[in-house]
Amino acid sequence: MRNKKWGALAIGFLTLLGLSNEAQAMPMFGKQTGLDCTACHLQHMPKLNAVGRSFAASGMTQGKKNSDANSSGMDLYASVMVKAMYEETWDKPSADGLIKDNVTPTAGGEWSVPRTASLYVGGKLSENVGALIDLSYKDAEDNSIQGKVVYAKEIENGYLGAVAYSSASFGPFSGMETYNTGLYKPLRTFDIKKLSNAFQASEIGTGAATGMQIYYDKDKMFTSDDHLFVTGGVYTPIQDNADMQMRENILPFARVAYEFPVSDFNFVLGGFGIVGGWQVSSTEPLSMERETYGIDFQVEGMIAEKSVSLILSKVLKNEVTYTGIGSNANNPAEYINLRNTAFSAEGEVNLTPEIGFKVGYLTFDDRYLYKTQNSHNNVKDIDHAYTVGVDYSFNAYFPMKLAIEHAWAKPSLDSVAEYRDFLVSLNILY
Repeated sequence: MRNKKWGALAIGFLTLLGLSNEAQAMPMFGKQTGLDCTACHLQHMPKLNAVGRSFAASGMTQGKKNSDANSSGMDLYASVMVKAMYEETWDKPSADGLIKDNVTPTAGGEWSVPRTASLYVGGKLSENVGALIDLSYKDAEDNSIQGKVVYAKEIENGYLGAVAYSSASFGPFSGMETYNTGLYKPLRTFDIKKLSNAFQASEIGTGAATGMQIYYDKDKMFTSDDHLFVTGGVYTPIQDNADMQMRENILPFARVAYEFPVSDFNFVLGGFGIVGGWQVSSTEPLSMERETYGIDFQVEGMIAEKSVSLILSKVLKNEVTYTGIGSNANNPAEYINLRNTAFSAEGEVNLTPEIGFKVGYLTFDDRYLYKTQNSHNNVKDIDHAYTVGVDYSFNAYFPMKLAIEHAWAKPSLDSVAEYRDFLVSLNILY
């Protein structure tokens, strides 16, 4: 484990690769652009609005110094994010499918202070290049160094760019994904992510990933008010070579999203796919094969002068198969085979600019046929899960966000009790 940790740190540092979009809510970018947080973020950080998406597409090169003739071209800042959390669950089944006398780590309540502590350094390196490095301590996961480097060339009404990235836990779309659908882990509505968001429950928008992608981001594509985002690339589902060889596990992916306004609302329709890899014999190096497709729909706008949003996420197919040395489909902790579909709906309304109420619905179908003696097929299936919560953003010496959430889940299998999850989190930004 020690070697694995240092391997991940070394790979992340040497390649300057990965991103936590929680960093995009950092005051560092406010200093760079001269804007306050609400200019780039939808409702509550870190969710992005159109201005925030444009800043990300620019490779973090937009800023006040762009108009300064005496500027060196470099515009870098630093920020710190600390997240504390309390979580308690009731009757939740374990990941390996055990449903009798089960005790999860949060069954009696668990404090994580801090849950995460991160130092971010990033911004504009030159006219067309931006970068971000994230050094994180994590209470529930391995510590990590993550980062990304972006080349962005401004074109008429948009940007054409390329990204190299590596992330310890934010998934294959962590290079350049700016929509709030959960396809990229930080850009989601709830902290209780696996009971509220289809892409997180299916483990699509999460996990280690190192890759490269190109993207095309353009306003006024077909009309005077629309917007198109298209990206494609390759990634490997690891950040070091402890168990899998990077060169032997390269998977292509693609993503498209189209925005169009209607009255006071902005509609976003998107889709994505990840298809690649192969199966090998039990004596060959560990290998991954994946076939994943999904669609998403996002609405953001105003009703009675209140900010509202609605996000629909649908996993059409998510099939992941590990073969070779070290593959163990019966071990749920790592390299477990997946075959699932899911759907979620998440909505939020802000009664004031600081206070937002949110609600989520999820259904999840685990289609994998487990071949163990104590089969737990369908133990992960959820007929429906409901999540409610409130976000409160405020300043107390530093920008902060308090979130309180409660989720109820009804499993499909009668032998699994209905379970609940309660969570309180506090983000402190500097």
